[in-house]
Amino acid sequence: MNTYDFLKSIAAAAGGWLAAALMPAAPYGMVCTLMVIADVVSARRLAHRLGRQMPTKRQQLKFSSARFGRTVSKLCRIYGLLTLAALLQHTFGGDWCDLLKWSAAIVCFWQGCSIIENEASANASPWAKIAGKILVDKTSRHLGIEPEDLAEIIKIDDEIKSKNPKNQENNC
Repeated sequence: MNTYDFLKSIAAAAGGWLAAALMPAAPYGMVCTLMVIADVVSARRLAHRLGRQMPTKRQQLKFSSARFGRTVSKLCRIYGLLTLAALLQHTFGGDWCDLLKWSAAIVCFWQGCSIIENEASANASPWAKIAGKILVDKTSRHLGIEPEDLAEIIKIDDEIKSKNPKNQENNC
């Protein structure tokens, strides 16, 4: 057996071990990826709502390559966490605690909170006001506008819509 064949068999064994260790993480990775995509969609919906309420700030709300880079970076960190959890569980035989499930659950909770924050920000619904008291309003972070100021803008926008008869016909 020459050196090339020996290195090839070591690489194949290491690759097989790595694949066997990481394959249980694949479904959790897909679930976490779907949660991140749902967060991006809810952030786009928030940007659309804010753009309608404040047309002068639309340029700050556009999707950019820097924001896409942050999303890719977030996905890489999540995949790194799941990889670490899978390797620890495979190496130490974690029957007492399923690290993959806990890691994925924490990521899904984190993304779920972010989705609720996005949907509650710049929203005049009663549930959004209650959620706004519990969660962070992302409007001030993205645009530098305090939630109280935004509430006044929403009231003015609602008054304008209620006075315009065309809007009342379209809402039916």
